Amino acid sequence: MAQPCLLGLAMVEYRRMSEQVIVETRESRRSYGAWGIFVAILCLGLPFLGRQRVRVTNERIVIESGFWNKVRDDVEIFRIRDVVVKQNIWNRMFGIGDVVVKATEGRSEEIHVLRGMPDPLAVSEAIRQAWNQAARPTGPATALD
Repeated sequence: MAQPCLLGLAMVEYRRMSEQVIVETRESRRSYGAWGIFVAILCLGLPFLGRQRVRVTNERIVIESGFWNKVRDDVEIFRIRDVVVKQNIWNRMFGIGDVVVKATEGRSEEIHVLRGMPDPLAVSEAIRQAWNQAARPTGPATALD
């Protein structure tokens, strides 16, 4: 959708990015375990304010964390090489788990852990579908003879 913008005397149109949010979630409080919840209640809930926030779009994964020191990490979808779901028995009982995203940055491999995601299989599937859309070539198919 184009929106007009008055810049000096000339009318200029700009377009919003085509990025669409696919999944937006937070780290579950249950991922801290029983002792973590007890300590958090004693500390007035401050650890819960610094939970991970994850947004999966059709172009990237945005991971934000921290309470005192904010950290934002963007992982481009086309750099992703593998997505792994990890759940122990405690996590399976509560329907949460960790989603491990392996991506490349130049010649090195980066590992990003999305901790305590509710319904981790749905999150990993959303990432996989976004990767499939980004990896699929666009435009007409050409055959080389």
